[in-house]
Amino acid sequence: MFQNRKVRCQESRFGVLDQGGVLSLVLAGFLIAHSGLPEVASADDRTSIVLATTTSPNERVRIVDGKLPIEKPGWFVELSRRAAEDCGAKAEFAFMPWTRALQMVERGEVQAAFSSSYKAERAEYGVYPLKDGKPDENRYAKRIIYTAYVKRGSDNEKPPEVDKLQGLTVAVERQASIIPELESRGASVYEVANELTMLRMAANGRVDAAVAIEDNAAPILDKHPDIAGLLTQLNPPIQKKVGYVMFSKIFYKDNRDLVECFWSTSAQLRDTQWFEKMRSAYD
Repeated sequence: MFQNRKVRCQESRFGVLDQGGVLSLVLAGFLIAHSGLPEVASADDRTSIVLATTTSPNERVRIVDGKLPIEKPGWFVELSRRAAEDCGAKAEFAFMPWTRALQMVERGEVQAAFSSSYKAERAEYGVYPLKDGKPDENRYAKRIIYTAYVKRGSDNEKPPEVDKLQGLTVAVERQASIIPELESRGASVYEVANELTMLRMAANGRVDAAVAIEDNAAPILDKHPDIAGLLTQLNPPIQKKVGYVMFSKIFYKDNRDLVECFWSTSAQLRDTQWFEKMRSAYD
Protein backbone atom coordinates (compact mmCIF):
# COMPACT_ATOMS: atom_id res chain seq x y z
CA MET A 1 0.00 0.00 0.00
CA PHE A 2 1.14 3.54 -0.54
CA GLN A 3 2.67 5.77 2.09
CA ASN A 4 0.34 8.16 3.90
CA ARG A 5 1.14 11.16 1.74
CA LYS A 6 -0.03 12.82 -1.45
CA VAL A 7 1.53 11.45 -4.62
CA ARG A 8 1.29 13.39 -7.88
CA CYS A 9 1.55 11.55 -11.18
CA GLN A 10 2.90 13.03 -14.37
CA GLU A 11 0.46 14.14 -17.03
CA SER A 12 0.90 14.48 -20.76
CA ARG A 13 0.72 17.98 -22.16
CA PHE A 14 -1.87 17.84 -24.89
CA GLY A 15 -5.18 19.31 -25.94
CA VAL A 16 -7.50 18.43 -28.82
CA LEU A 17 -9.94 20.94 -30.26
CA ASP A 18 -13.33 19.83 -31.57
CA GLN A 19 -14.15 19.72 -35.27
CA GLY A 20 -14.01 23.13 -36.91
CA GLY A 21 -12.00 24.46 -33.98
CA VAL A 22 -9.21 26.93 -33.55
CA LEU A 23 -6.51 24.67 -35.02
CA SER A 24 -8.26 24.58 -38.37
CA LEU A 25 -8.50 28.36 -38.37
CA VAL A 26 -4.79 28.70 -37.69
CA LEU A 27 -3.95 26.24 -40.48
CA ALA A 28 -6.21 28.08 -42.90
CA GLY A 29 -4.51 31.35 -42.06
CA PHE A 30 -1.09 29.79 -42.67
CA LEU A 31 -2.10 28.47 -46.08
CA ILE A 32 -3.49 31.85 -47.15
CA ALA A 33 -0.36 33.67 -45.95
CA HIS A 34 1.86 31.41 -48.05
CA SER A 35 -0.31 30.99 -51.13
CA GLY A 36 0.52 34.32 -52.83
CA LEU A 37 -3.20 35.12 -52.88
CA PRO A 38 -4.64 38.24 -51.26
CA GLU A 39 -5.83 37.63 -47.71
CA VAL A 40 -9.60 37.35 -47.43
CA ALA A 41 -11.29 38.19 -44.14
CA SER A 42 -13.34 35.41 -42.59
CA ALA A 43 -17.08 35.78 -42.99
CA ASP A 44 -17.44 34.60 -39.38
CA ASP A 45 -15.87 37.27 -37.19
CA ARG A 46 -17.69 36.26 -34.00
CA THR A 47 -15.68 35.96 -30.81
CA SER A 48 -14.65 32.35 -30.19
CA ILE A 49 -15.16 30.85 -26.74
CA VAL A 50 -13.02 27.74 -26.30
CA LEU A 51 -14.27 25.65 -23.38
CA ALA A 52 -11.83 23.08 -21.98
CA THR A 53 -12.78 19.87 -20.21
CA THR A 54 -11.58 16.31 -19.67
CA THR A 55 -11.92 13.39 -22.06
CA SER A 56 -14.56 11.56 -20.00
CA PRO A 57 -17.33 10.85 -22.55
CA ASN A 58 -20.97 11.02 -21.50
CA GLU A 59 -24.30 12.27 -22.84
CA ARG A 60 -23.37 15.83 -21.88
CA VAL A 61 -20.25 15.76 -24.06
CA ARG A 62 -20.01 12.80 -26.45
CA ILE A 63 -16.35 12.40 -27.37
CA VAL A 64 -15.67 9.86 -30.13
CA ASP A 65 -12.06 9.17 -31.13
CA GLY A 66 -10.93 12.32 -29.34
CA LYS A 67 -13.41 14.72 -30.94
CA LEU A 68 -17.06 15.66 -31.04
CA PRO A 69 -19.28 13.85 -33.55
CA ILE A 70 -21.21 16.02 -35.99
CA GLU A 71 -24.48 14.32 -35.05
CA LYS A 72 -25.53 14.49 -31.40
CA PRO A 73 -22.30 15.91 -29.93
CA GLY A 74 -23.83 16.02 -26.45
CA TRP A 75 -26.62 18.02 -24.88
CA PHE A 76 -24.28 20.37 -22.99
CA VAL A 77 -22.40 21.02 -26.22
CA GLU A 78 -25.63 21.91 -28.01
CA LEU A 79 -26.71 24.11 -25.10
CA SER A 80 -23.39 25.96 -25.01
CA ARG A 81 -23.31 26.48 -28.76
CA ARG A 82 -26.85 27.86 -28.71
CA ALA A 83 -26.10 30.17 -25.75
CA ALA A 84 -22.92 31.46 -27.40
CA GLU A 85 -24.74 32.05 -30.69
CA ASP A 86 -27.54 33.95 -28.95
CA CYS A 87 -24.84 36.17 -27.39
CA GLY A 88 -23.15 36.81 -30.74
CA ALA A 89 -20.23 34.41 -30.21
CA LYS A 90 -19.35 30.81 -31.03
CA ALA A 91 -18.50 27.97 -28.64
CA GLU A 92 -15.76 25.45 -29.36
CA PHE A 93 -14.33 22.68 -27.21
CA ALA A 94 -10.89 21.43 -26.23
CA PHE A 95 -10.20 18.15 -24.41
CA MET A 96 -7.32 17.56 -22.02
CA PRO A 97 -6.48 16.49 -18.43
CA TRP A 98 -8.16 18.67 -15.83
CA THR A 99 -4.91 20.10 -14.47
CA ARG A 100 -3.95 21.19 -17.98
CA ALA A 101 -7.35 22.82 -18.49
CA LEU A 102 -6.96 24.89 -15.33
CA GLN A 103 -3.45 25.95 -16.32
CA MET A 104 -4.64 27.08 -19.75
CA VAL A 105 -7.47 29.10 -18.21
CA GLU A 106 -4.99 30.75 -15.86
CA ARG A 107 -2.75 31.71 -18.79
CA GLY A 108 -5.67 32.78 -20.96
CA GLU A 109 -4.87 30.11 -23.59
CA VAL A 110 -8.50 28.94 -23.48
CA GLN A 111 -11.44 31.08 -22.47
CA ALA A 112 -13.09 28.74 -19.96
CA ALA A 113 -13.10 25.34 -18.25
CA PHE A 114 -16.04 23.22 -17.13
CA SER A 115 -17.39 21.94 -14.87
CA SER A 116 -15.45 23.74 -12.16
CA SER A 117 -16.59 23.80 -8.53
CA TYR A 118 -15.95 27.07 -6.77
CA LYS A 119 -12.59 27.21 -5.00
CA ALA A 120 -10.93 30.34 -3.64
CA GLU A 121 -7.61 29.41 -5.25
CA ARG A 122 -9.28 29.02 -8.66
CA ALA A 123 -11.07 32.35 -8.21
CA GLU A 124 -7.66 34.02 -8.21
CA TYR A 125 -7.43 33.44 -11.98
CA GLY A 126 -10.93 32.31 -12.92
CA VAL A 127 -14.33 34.00 -12.85
CA TYR A 128 -17.60 32.41 -11.71
CA PRO A 129 -21.17 33.69 -12.12
CA LEU A 130 -21.94 35.60 -8.94
CA LYS A 131 -25.01 36.91 -7.13
CA ASP A 132 -24.65 39.11 -4.08
CA GLY A 133 -20.94 38.28 -4.06
CA LYS A 134 -21.48 34.49 -3.94
CA PRO A 135 -21.53 31.82 -6.69
CA ASP A 136 -24.91 31.92 -8.42
CA GLU A 137 -26.21 28.35 -8.38
CA ASN A 138 -29.00 29.30 -10.78
CA ARG A 139 -26.34 29.71 -13.47
CA TYR A 140 -24.61 26.38 -12.85
CA ALA A 141 -23.19 24.08 -15.50
CA LYS A 142 -23.57 20.77 -13.71
CA ARG A 143 -24.71 19.14 -10.50
CA ILE A 144 -21.67 17.20 -9.29
CA ILE A 145 -21.95 14.05 -7.18
CA TYR A 146 -18.69 12.59 -5.86
CA THR A 147 -19.04 8.86 -5.16
CA ALA A 148 -16.67 6.28 -3.68
CA TYR A 149 -15.97 2.99 -5.46
CA VAL A 150 -14.30 0.09 -3.62
CA LYS A 151 -13.25 -3.43 -4.54
CA ARG A 152 -16.14 -5.85 -4.23
CA GLY A 153 -15.77 -8.14 -1.24
CA SER A 154 -13.03 -6.05 0.38
CA ASP A 155 -12.99 -4.86 3.97
CA ASN A 156 -13.88 -1.40 2.68
CA GLU A 157 -17.10 -2.46 0.97
CA LYS A 158 -19.22 -1.71 4.02
CA PRO A 159 -17.35 0.75 6.20
CA PRO A 160 -19.07 1.62 9.51
CA GLU A 161 -19.45 5.24 8.37
CA VAL A 162 -18.87 6.20 4.76
CA ASP A 163 -18.23 9.82 5.77
CA LYS A 164 -15.12 8.79 7.73
CA LEU A 165 -12.12 7.82 5.61
CA GLN A 166 -9.44 7.75 8.30
CA GLY A 167 -6.44 5.69 7.20
CA LEU A 168 -7.79 4.87 3.73
CA THR A 169 -5.76 5.50 0.58
CA VAL A 170 -8.08 7.11 -1.96
CA ALA A 171 -7.43 7.66 -5.68
CA VAL A 172 -8.86 10.85 -7.17
CA GLU A 173 -8.40 12.99 -10.28
CA ARG A 174 -5.59 15.52 -10.08
CA GLN A 175 -6.61 18.88 -8.58
CA ALA A 176 -10.20 17.70 -8.08
CA SER A 177 -12.16 20.03 -5.82
CA ILE A 178 -13.04 17.08 -3.54
CA ILE A 179 -9.43 16.66 -2.36
CA PRO A 180 -9.56 19.01 0.66
CA GLU A 181 -12.75 17.30 1.82
CA LEU A 182 -11.16 13.84 1.56
CA GLU A 183 -8.10 14.98 3.48
CA SER A 184 -10.27 16.54 6.19
CA ARG A 185 -11.89 13.12 6.66
CA GLY A 186 -8.51 11.50 7.19
CA ALA A 187 -7.89 9.96 3.76
CA SER A 188 -4.45 9.65 2.18
CA VAL A 189 -5.01 11.08 -1.30
CA TYR A 190 -3.36 9.60 -4.39
CA GLU A 191 -3.83 11.87 -7.40
CA VAL A 192 -4.01 10.39 -10.91
CA ALA A 193 -4.69 11.73 -14.40
CA ASN A 194 -8.15 10.29 -15.13
CA GLU A 195 -11.13 8.31 -13.85
CA LEU A 196 -10.30 5.10 -15.72
CA THR A 197 -6.94 4.86 -13.97
CA MET A 198 -8.40 5.46 -10.52
CA LEU A 199 -11.22 2.94 -11.02
CA ARG A 200 -8.77 0.32 -12.26
CA MET A 201 -6.55 0.94 -9.21
CA ALA A 202 -9.49 0.39 -6.87
CA ALA A 203 -10.59 -2.75 -8.75
CA ASN A 204 -7.06 -4.17 -8.50
CA GLY A 205 -6.80 -3.37 -4.80
CA ARG A 206 -3.94 -0.89 -5.28
CA VAL A 207 -5.92 1.73 -3.34
CA ASP A 208 -8.71 1.37 -0.80
CA ALA A 209 -11.17 3.42 -2.84
CA ALA A 210 -11.59 5.61 -5.90
CA VAL A 211 -13.62 8.79 -5.55
CA ALA A 212 -14.99 10.08 -8.86
CA ILE A 213 -17.78 12.22 -10.25
CA GLU A 214 -20.64 9.79 -10.71
CA ASP A 215 -21.63 11.02 -14.19
CA ASN A 216 -18.03 10.62 -15.37
CA ALA A 217 -17.52 7.18 -13.84
CA ALA A 218 -20.79 5.62 -15.08
CA PRO A 219 -19.99 5.59 -18.84
CA ILE A 220 -16.48 4.34 -18.12
CA LEU A 221 -17.82 1.41 -16.12
CA ASP A 222 -20.37 0.70 -18.87
CA LYS A 223 -17.50 0.52 -21.36
CA HIS A 224 -15.33 -1.64 -19.07
CA PRO A 225 -17.61 -4.30 -17.54
CA ASP A 226 -14.51 -6.21 -16.36
CA ILE A 227 -13.70 -3.31 -14.03
CA ALA A 228 -17.33 -2.67 -13.09
CA GLY A 229 -17.73 -6.29 -12.02
CA LEU A 230 -14.97 -5.87 -9.46
CA LEU A 231 -16.30 -2.68 -7.88
CA THR A 232 -19.06 -1.65 -5.50
CA GLN A 233 -20.44 1.89 -5.47
CA LEU A 234 -20.88 3.16 -1.93
CA ASN A 235 -23.86 5.15 -0.69
CA PRO A 236 -24.51 7.83 0.35
CA PRO A 237 -22.27 9.90 -1.95
CA ILE A 238 -19.14 11.49 -0.50
CA GLN A 239 -20.27 14.99 -1.48
CA LYS A 240 -22.71 16.87 -3.72
CA LYS A 241 -21.54 20.12 -5.33
CA VAL A 242 -22.30 22.52 -8.15
CA GLY A 243 -19.97 23.02 -11.11
CA TYR A 244 -19.75 26.09 -13.35
CA VAL A 245 -18.29 27.22 -16.64
CA MET A 246 -15.34 29.10 -15.15
CA PHE A 247 -13.96 31.80 -17.42
CA SER A 248 -10.41 33.11 -17.49
CA LYS A 249 -10.00 36.51 -15.82
CA ILE A 250 -7.90 37.52 -18.81
CA PHE A 251 -10.82 36.91 -21.18
CA TYR A 252 -13.45 38.27 -18.81
CA LYS A 253 -11.66 41.60 -18.47
CA ASP A 254 -12.32 42.52 -22.12
CA ASN A 255 -15.50 40.48 -22.64
CA ARG A 256 -17.52 40.94 -19.47
CA ASP A 257 -20.87 41.47 -21.19
CA LEU A 258 -20.37 38.41 -23.40
CA VAL A 259 -19.48 36.15 -20.47
CA GLU A 260 -22.40 37.35 -18.34
CA CYS A 261 -24.68 36.85 -21.35
CA PHE A 262 -23.40 33.30 -21.83
CA TRP A 263 -24.04 32.33 -18.20
CA SER A 264 -27.49 33.90 -18.09
CA THR A 265 -28.59 32.66 -21.50
CA SER A 266 -27.48 29.11 -20.70
CA ALA A 267 -29.65 29.18 -17.58
CA GLN A 268 -32.64 30.64 -19.42
CA LEU A 269 -32.42 28.09 -22.23
CA ARG A 270 -32.67 25.23 -19.73
CA ASP A 271 -36.28 26.33 -19.07
CA THR A 272 -37.36 26.29 -22.72
CA GLN A 273 -39.18 23.70 -24.82
CA TRP A 274 -36.20 23.72 -27.17
CA PHE A 275 -33.94 22.42 -24.40
CA GLU A 276 -36.47 19.88 -23.17
CA LYS A 277 -36.84 18.41 -26.65
CA MET A 278 -33.11 18.47 -27.37
CA ARG A 279 -32.22 16.98 -23.98
CA SER A 280 -34.74 14.14 -24.33
CA ALA A 281 -33.05 13.04 -27.57
CA TYR A 282 -30.09 11.87 -25.46
CA ASP A 283 -32.13 9.72 -23.04
